[in-house]
Amino acid sequence: MIIQALNQYYDILSNDEECSIPRKGFSTAKVSFAINLSPEGQLKHIIDIRTKEKNPRPKEVIVPKQASRSGAGCNPYFLCDNEKNIFGIEYVKKKDRNKILNDSSKLQVILEDTGEDAVVVTKRSKKCFEAFRSLHIEILENVDGVEAKALLSFLKSWNPEDFLSHPKILENKVDILKGAFFVFEVSGSYLHKLPELKKVWEISSEVQNAEKINSAQCLVTGKVEPISRIHQKIKSVSGAQSAGASLISFDKQAFCSYGKEQSFNAPIGVTAEFKYTTILNYLLAKPKNRLLVADSTVVFWAEASDDTYENLALSLLNPPSLADNSDKGSLETDEKRVNDERTIQLIGDILTKVRNANPLDSKTIGADPKTQFYILGLSPNNARLAVRFWYRNSYGNFIERIARHHLDLEVVKADFDPPFLSIFRLLKETVPKTVERGEASPILGGLMLNAVLNGTQYPIQMYYAILNRVRVEGIINFARAGFIKAYLLRLSRAGITSVQESMITMSLNEKNTNVPYRLGRLFAVLEKVQSETNKEMGSTITSKYFSSASATPAVVFPVLLKLAQHHIAKSDWGFKTNQAIEEILSGVDVFPAFLNLEDQGMFMLGF
Repeated sequence: MIIQALNQYYDILSNDEECSIPRKGFSTAKVSFAINLSPEGQLKHIIDIRTKEKNPRPKEVIVPKQASRSGAGCNPYFLCDNEKNIFGIEYVKKKDRNKILNDSSKLQVILEDTGEDAVVVTKRSKKCFEAFRSLHIEILENVDGVEAKALLSFLKSWNPEDFLSHPKILENKVDILKGAFFVFEVSGSYLHKLPELKKVWEISSEVQNAEKINSAQCLVTGKVEPISRIHQKIKSVSGAQSAGASLISFDKQAFCSYGKEQSFNAPIGVTAEFKYTTILNYLLAKPKNRLLVADSTVVFWAEASDDTYENLALSLLNPPSLADNSDKGSLETDEKRVNDERTIQLIGDILTKVRNANPLDSKTIGADPKTQFYILGLSPNNARLAVRFWYRNSYGNFIERIARHHLDLEVVKADFDPPFLSIFRLLKETVPKTVERGEASPILGGLMLNAVLNGTQYPIQMYYAILNRVRVEGIINFARAGFIKAYLLRLSRAGITSVQESMITMSLNEKNTNVPYRLGRLFAVLEKVQSETNKEMGSTITSKYFSSASATPAVVFPVLLKLAQHHIAKSDWGFKTNQAIEEILSGVDVFPAFLNLEDQGMFMLGF
């Protein structure tokens, strides 16, 4: 189902003329430099095409398809490749320096040796250059045109040993040796963009596919066509290898059957394989189509070419903030979230409709609520990807579920608190403040997102983790209070707890007769009077007694009430404090010996 949905979305975008998604036979590559050649094939310049930022990033470029490289083979790419294949040299880092430089069976020439690292020509790097040259000669030998002839002249005359002799290479040596990718330019034209060279490549790739063995019925399309042996790698998944990881692959005999090797065990045709890998890489490269939940990279899309769906979905899953931009880390991107007052207002309008049980129409959400919407969660697993979760529903149902989640989280906040909470922010509340750059449990991330998308109970693991943080730290902020409230609300609706839904409110409810709730209020009053009369105290009853008071009230509260009389006698507001204590205790006949997890949550909400 996942592959079919991705294929359908590729077909939708490929029919949109304004969309820059690669067509069959092409793929995107992160390119850093353009090699400028003269019509005679001489290297004139190395042009930096990266972004103009403090930390430049490669540019996403559509180039002839770059199949996944595996094994010890060279597997050169057409018109776009790295320094090893184009120049025939190899950069050796410090950890590998002695091993390479002392191995005469691999080394040919040392071009530079700093004692820390080295630039060398090895037998393998020279073999890779020769494979790159042979590929281009095979495809371009009979092509007329200045650009093709210039490239062939360069490749035929280039000697890897001259790498550090060229002044233009020396100017960019440091960046070139970082594994950068290059394209070629002649007389102001990029070769990978020329229509005649693109056509030559398409014909060549079709011939290569026709020569492949193992034609069979594709599991996705049902058509008989060549089966893809190795699938294109998926990139931009957080925690996975930078070169990409496979979603479908078979690397051990234990995974294979009927004598079939690699991906022939899951026969997917080259067309379907190209579509699903291309569209998935396309989505993962767009910040508006992805976010990070724990260790899972979450990618989402609607069956439409209009990006209105994704914009609103991202705003609901990871809401922008007018006052606090602390949630921006949930996006796996360097781009900062923009505080958007219009989006905040739109989210507020949606929540109001859902709160009043009014149906969501296209006018409210700016899109068709009947459109199918998909969410895919991917997590790294060595050189492969694991599907953490898969969600499919109508866009209207998706919006309603997310809106209900935000409504359940609603509590009274300070003016400087963000109006809405992202899942990322909630997960942060489970991590101890003392843990530098601590990350939430990957399991919690998946469980939370599943509960939000399906409108089910929140995971008890998350509830217990937040209760534990409150008990240990004695701090219950708006995020923790919001989740505790939301967890108890959903339990009450399901009839799993004795706590009535009417008792769980977003602000103080003085009429609430729930005993744990009243005890939480009582603890807050006692803590306040102590802090007012002893402002120079290094610690309060919260740091000493909160954990035990929320679990075993019968043991702690008699002691606290006795101590409180001393503070009340000193307080300027002693009379009012006594009144507050009497009002709260009027609904408490006896202090409970023990509070279960749900009661502890009510205690913390009262506090």
